[in-house]
Amino acid sequence: MDEPTPTRGQRRKARTAEAILAASRELFFAQGVARTTIDEIAARADVSVGSVYFHFRSKDGVHLALVEEALEVNERYMRDVPGAASPLQRVLDAGEAYLRFHLERPDAFRLVALRILEPTAEGGSTDVERRIADRVERLVGAVGNDLQAAVDAGEARPISAEDGMRFLWGAWNGVIALSLRQDRLRLTDDEVRRALDEGRAIIERGLRA
Repeated sequence: MDEPTPTRGQRRKARTAEAILAASRELFFAQGVARTTIDEIAARADVSVGSVYFHFRSKDGVHLALVEEALEVNERYMRDVPGAASPLQRVLDAGEAYLRFHLERPDAFRLVALRILEPTAEGGSTDVERRIADRVERLVGAVGNDLQAAVDAGEARPISAEDGMRFLWGAWNGVIALSLRQDRLRLTDDEVRRALDEGRAIIERGLRA
């Protein structure tokens, strides 16, 4: 059955909501969530402050909507990993997909992967943190399952797949996070790619049985 055509009022509401999200996405990426105010969001979106509250209730509501969007993007990149026959190759390819997620959608990457860099008030935004943790845990777990499969198949050395995946996840995030430094130690995107390519070669040599 065809979806009903949105009314003019529904289209107007959708445009307003998207303008608020677009403005928030730019501000959050440029200066962080904590330092962004509702007034700034409204001004950037060219809407009233009341419109922001009407559509999202609070800044946390805007943040959660953007996080949900970013999580969908993250999952799409990870689903696009080629279905290699080798489980170890799938693990390595997941690292490449994660890097592409950062390079092509840095706004979404920062909302999902580098949330730890964003200062929050005591208690934080629990809905946001829970959604990130639930879905990232699922994604990381899937790659961890591939690592365990590589061990079980004798393709990788007998290691703890859980601890190994924690290391890989931390290494991927750690290297990419260097691109956000504000001093001379900051890496360019090319340097991040070269470092992760070198790390991939080191990890593959170390893992292969």
